[in-house]
Amino acid sequence: MKGEAPPVLAGRRPVLELLRAGQSAERILIAQGHAPSNIVNEIRRRADRAGVPLQIVPSSEMARLAGDVNHQGVLALTARYRYTPLETLLAGDSPALLFVDGVTDPHNLGSLLRSADGAGFSGVVIPARRTVQVTAAVRRVSAGAAEIVPVARVHNLTQALETARSAGLWILGLDSEAEDDIWSSDLAEPPVGLVVGSEDKGMGAKTREGCDALVRIPQRGRLASLNVAVAGAIAMYCCMTESRSGVAGMRSEGLSGDGA
Repeated sequence: MKGEAPPVLAGRRPVLELLRAGQSAERILIAQGHAPSNIVNEIRRRADRAGVPLQIVPSSEMARLAGDVNHQGVLALTARYRYTPLETLLAGDSPALLFVDGVTDPHNLGSLLRSADGAGFSGVVIPARRTVQVTAAVRRVSAGAAEIVPVARVHNLTQALETARSAGLWILGLDSEAEDDIWSSDLAEPPVGLVVGSEDKGMGAKTREGCDALVRIPQRGRLASLNVAVAGAIAMYCCMTESRSGVAGMRSEGLSGDGA
């Protein structure tokens, strides 16, 4: 929209990863009197090399632009987040994609993006409705992962799962009440599409039907399920572990417990 202010990305690590990824930024702002640090110095160098204007502004201006977000003395005025076509994510060699169904908390999506980067997942897929989008809050919580991990936004998640299956991916749904556990699943390795559901209700019925198999993370505790960001992280790392024999062996030692 004409005259609309550009999105603000706050925090030293997110801004640095934005520049490292070669993403566009309109300006970089640094708080007046901000103590020098290695990461801020690198932000300065990269902004200079990329031709991104850098300004020193009063702390009051930083606070106005960042709102309640802890900006750590650094802000970037950025372009709108650019989503990646699903076909691009599927074009890689043996892709591993995380499909997110109904997650509404930006902290959870940001954490999932960070874990996807750490585990080595190819990308993340979110529906355009009933799931939080890649907002400024998500980008901040991801600590820079949103600038690295490509995200596809689709209008129909069920169709996206079918498209992924046609491209050769096995679709594995994470469900705390599933009979099978992820450690022993033969499908938990690339090419794979791992599906996580919402914080309260889990996967929708149509999404569940679109999975080739449902698996759970074994637990020893009394609670029925894990936070979606934690569960997603564990499952992604499990899928990207070259040999899960040692992990699977935990079951024989009684470490899986009776929980879902």
